[in-house]
Order: sequence, then C-alpha cells, then structure tokens
Amino acid sequence: MNIEDFLGIELPIIQSPMAGVQDSALTVAVSSAGGLGSLPGAMLGNDQLRAELTAIKSQTDKPFNLNFFCHDLPVPDAECELKWLTVLQPYFSGYGIDATGISAGATARAFQP
Repeated sequence: MNIEDFLGIELPIIQSPMAGVQDSALTVAVSSAGGLGSLPGAMLGNDQLRAELTAIKSQTDKPFNLNFFCHDLPVPDAECELKWLTVLQPYFSGYGIDATGISAGATARAFQP
C-alpha cells in the first residue's frame, strides 16, 4: 500500500504543521489540493482549537492531520546558549543581526501541558 492510499490523499505530500505561524487556512489549502494538510494544535487553547477545526471541516471534506507536541520542553542552558551565540556571531555581524533580541530556548514556551 502506498502513502496516498493509506492516508486517503491524492498526492504524496504531507504539510509540516508550523506551530505559532499558521492557522486553518493553510491546512485547508493543502488538503483541498490533494495533500495532507496539518494543523498545529499544541499552542492553541480549547476554544481556538475548536474554532480552527470547525473552519477546516466547513471548508473541506478531505483528510487532514492534527499535530500536538509530545515532548517535554527543554530547560534553558545558559552555557549552551552562549556557545551557539558565539559560534554564530560572525553571521550575526555580517547580516546586521542583533543577537541580544533572540530569545533563549524553545519558542513554544507558552505551551503548558
């Protein structure tokens, strides 16, 4: 059995769920085009998740993926952060990036299991 038959999709394309930067519109577009659209659900509250699922189901009857985080968030490590900032400093300088504005650790810190 191929992936298309297994997932009930037309194209062997699975859209990456991008928590914090996408909503149901991308999920609907990919699913409607024949791929497997994906909704990142881990950073959504219950009401937001319901609204996104309602939007998807009202716009397509195609299969879609609902994605949640299943790992523990990493604990920030100041020494490790300093190492990668030091290694990348030439690139920051070269592109005029102020590294002090880059937050430490995972960007999904707002997520509370």
